[in-house]
Amino acid sequence: MRKINFAFFLISLNVYSQVGINTSNPLGNFHIDAGKDNPVTGNTLSNAQKDNDLIILANGNMGISAINPTTKLEINSGTITLPSDGFKLNDGSEGNGKVLISDDNGSAHWLLHPAQKIYKGVMGAGLDIDISSSSYTFNSANYGVGFYQTGSYIDLPPGKWRVKIDLVIPYLADTSSTMSQDEWFWLRTTLSDNGASNPSTPSADLVDNSRWASEVFQGPGPLVANGNKFAMINGNLIVNNSSANIKRYYLLAGGFTRSNLSIPGTLEKMGGAQWQDNKLTAYAIEQD
Repeated sequence: MRKINFAFFLISLNVYSQVGINTSNPLGNFHIDAGKDNPVTGNTLSNAQKDNDLIILANGNMGISAINPTTKLEINSGTITLPSDGFKLNDGSEGNGKVLISDDNGSAHWLLHPAQKIYKGVMGAGLDIDISSSSYTFNSANYGVGFYQTGSYIDLPPGKWRVKIDLVIPYLADTSSTMSQDEWFWLRTTLSDNGASNPSTPSADLVDNSRWASEVFQGPGPLVANGNKFAMINGNLIVNNSSANIKRYYLLAGGFTRSNLSIPGTLEKMGGAQWQDNKLTAYAIEQD
């Protein structure tokens, strides 16, 4: 009976002692020396010796290539002059340029950071718009009329995007008349995912009460007939591409509301590359 008790006592001691694998000199409750190169005495290790070690301390902190971890997980890898990846997570959300982001509960996943990815549109030939033409009149009951292709577009990957629209409103007066000081028109622009139809309908991917980027153009027009006067549209549309593929969104212009239906003049190459201030720029929005 004495022998049995003594053996049980030794086993109990072993359970609560430090465990070393490939080392007779463990520096924590659990210590693996994968390279079998640690000193048999002392607690000083070279960087090369630490590089192949894993340790768990009594407080539960774990170190990989870190002998005295100060957090629950500490990984040392590379140097300032010679950095080396120390962590890899393949969970299906990984992708080029993504960053690791947590939710409110601390669960982490890869996500495209809003400030990291910017897409620029391609400006086309533009659209000549007769301001007095009823074809471009806004119809609040039918968005499928009044809006026409400008030839400009932007390609967006899956995700949610803020599309910044900067467009010159290039008013060209008629040869014989121009806008009076009391005349005005309200021009709207939007995006469609159908490049084949004219007129065209705003995309169903426009979300968050975001459908128009618009501006009111106020008379009087240029003092000379056949002269120019300019204004700017600076607006934002929110696009949610919920598909699994890159989608092309086409810039539409039109949707006029006017002070009267006989305003003279034309918008020359509206939304086109002729005006170098014209830009379509998309910024990623963090998904909930």
